Amino acid sequence: MIDYLAVMLVAVGAGLALLALYLYFAPAPEHRPTWGFGFGATALILAATSIPIVVTWPLPGAYNVAYGEPALMFGALFTVAGLALVFRLELLGPAIWGFFAGIAAIVVGEHIITLHMSSSPTIAGLGFIFAGLGGILTLPAVSMKNQRWIAIVAAIVLAVAAVIWLYTGFLSYPGHMADFAKYVPAYMKK
Repeated sequence: MIDYLAVMLVAVGAGLALLALYLYFAPAPEHRPTWGFGFGATALILAATSIPIVVTWPLPGAYNVAYGEPALMFGALFTVAGLALVFRLELLGPAIWGFFAGIAAIVVGEHIITLHMSSSPTIAGLGFIFAGLGGILTLPAVSMKNQRWIAIVAAIVLAVAAVIWLYTGFLSYPGHMADFAKYVPAYMKK
């Protein structure tokens, strides 16, 4: 089994951090394209990693559902958000979609905790739950620009989620590298 969850976790964390910063700074339309390309980087990595997980189920059991499917939704969401920003559009459409993806992330996070999935189910589950709450709060943050406090609260929640995802992702690298330290692809075996 080839496991590339570490890069996926770091990409999600970076995307959440980027969204938190975007909501906090509320850039003017002329500055949105730069932000859009950052969103696009997250989208590319998540497409490259989540589509194979959803299609081929390489992970054990429900991990494919817990990580592959939400990453696919997040990648699709960041694709359309990135395009909207490149064209200097508002994020209302992606934020509406993100509201529902946020609910899904909360459901997944709660089940990761109750099913004791991963080596740290509480941390992993809280990462999903905070990301989901951030997704839900992004809708009012984007649609009610005159209520700046909502964007700040959403940014804080998303920043907490980003820290959890980045922490988990960065800690995954040593274990995954140790697991594959002596791995040899089939075409290289003699």
